[in-house]
Amino acid sequence: MLCPSCHAEMTNIELDARLGATLAIDLCAGCKAIWFDRFEDLQISPAATLKVFGIISERSTAASSPLTGALRCPRCQSRLLHTHDIQRNTPFRYWRCDAGHGRLMTFMDFLRQKDFVRPLSPQQLQQLRENVQTINCSNCGAAIDLAKDSLCKHCGSAVTMLDLQQMARTIAQLQAAADGRQPAEPMTTDGDENGVKSASSANSANSANSASNIDALILSIRAQRSDQAEPSLISSGLELLGDLLRRRL
Repeated sequence: MLCPSCHAEMTNIELDARLGATLAIDLCAGCKAIWFDRFEDLQISPAATLKVFGIISERSTAASSPLTGALRCPRCQSRLLHTHDIQRNTPFRYWRCDAGHGRLMTFMDFLRQKDFVRPLSPQQLQQLRENVQTINCSNCGAAIDLAKDSLCKHCGSAVTMLDLQQMARTIAQLQAAADGRQPAEPMTTDGDENGVKSASSANSANSANSASNIDALILSIRAQRSDQAEPSLISSGLELLGDLLRRRL
């Protein structure tokens, strides 16, 4: 299959699907994009989702080309429709075939669909500015001067990061599902005193997690500067995602 954007040959990757079936997705390393035939992104098994996360993390520092031109379905050659969607509070996009043959999605939007990517809070942005002067936009690669901007002047994207705590929770849940185990239930409140205390503890933990997220990314950015002039928060987070997957799998 040829990539709808750069027209290079895509890599066919076989994955486990739900209910014991198998499926194959097609990946363009140059564009950092994935073609899913109809419903494939909904049918992949938890173990296969982890495999896709690993593939994305392995290619996190490689240069990529933006999707350009009139993208066409690799199955029927009809024009792909640019489509916006939302997962919880996280918007993402893809290009879909109106005849139902499938959709093209960038690595970044696949992570957004899985609720891994989110904008920085004002506190996190200030902490980042105190430690890092310039980063690359995670969407288009243009430089962002953090002293002046929190949006990319080239494409208008906000500074975003991978939520490391969400990544760890999702990976643990997918591992449990892949192993046939029951994932741990998230903590909830029941309206009593213990519930209020639990909620207070959870809020404190969330604040600590938020701080540890940005601390880990700042350390990763500093480590990457020897290899690339201005890493992005997403590429730095993907390096950490790869480390996390290697430890857990």
